[in-house]
Amino acid sequence: MVRNPLALAAILAMQATAFEAVATACTAGNPDTASVAESTPTNAFTDHGDGTLTHNLTGLMWKRCAQGQSGANCSGTATNMTWRSALDAAVFDRTAGHGDWHLPNLKELESIVESCGYNTAINQFLFPATPPALFWSSSSYAPGPTSAWYVNFSSGVTGIYAKSGDVYVRLVRGGQSLGSFDTNHPTQMTLDIDGNGAADALTDGLLVIRYLFGLRGAALIQSAVGTGAQRSTAADIGTYLQSITPQ
Repeated sequence: MVRNPLALAAILAMQATAFEAVATACTAGNPDTASVAESTPTNAFTDHGDGTLTHNLTGLMWKRCAQGQSGANCSGTATNMTWRSALDAAVFDRTAGHGDWHLPNLKELESIVESCGYNTAINQFLFPATPPALFWSSSSYAPGPTSAWYVNFSSGVTGIYAKSGDVYVRLVRGGQSLGSFDTNHPTQMTLDIDGNGAADALTDGLLVIRYLFGLRGAALIQSAVGTGAQRSTAADIGTYLQSITPQ
């Protein structure tokens, strides 16, 4: 027990200073929890001044704005869309002159969740005007492939949602290989696109060519799926091809 009043006052002063340091530690523009350390400090990113940021920890380059927004302050209304539309949006995006944007997988998307605040649980200086809502990841839900994982940027929690639903989108490019982020990513690339146990130029090869030329739906798979295929629908083929396409 501290009996010296001066010593007690000094201890209380140090505790107050320590609490103040914690309470103001969150500099990401978020409501401070006064108990959780900042997870995405602004100085951990490089702002390229062209609507993109690189997270120095992962090497991933992110669009500052959600799809549908633009400008330095990400003005405009963010667009929500189905999972399939989100994948397609990445194919045609040319932000900052880059043509290799992709929908982030779950691990990638979780890497920009800011833990020191909420509503929105993201660094609000780096990613302004981010809706405090669900954002799609490219990771399908293995037990039910009609659903995919999302990150809720209101709170930072993850969950699953039907791919037919409308959800917000933020695109990413580069960084480490997808295999290091996503446990659902194949450990080895294979050109057996339809999953029937054989790589055939007249089926698997044709599927690759059609996909690269932008064909989707029935036009992608017509007369190009082999006997005994484990992936026989356009959606399944498209998901697999997207998962093995180098980013």
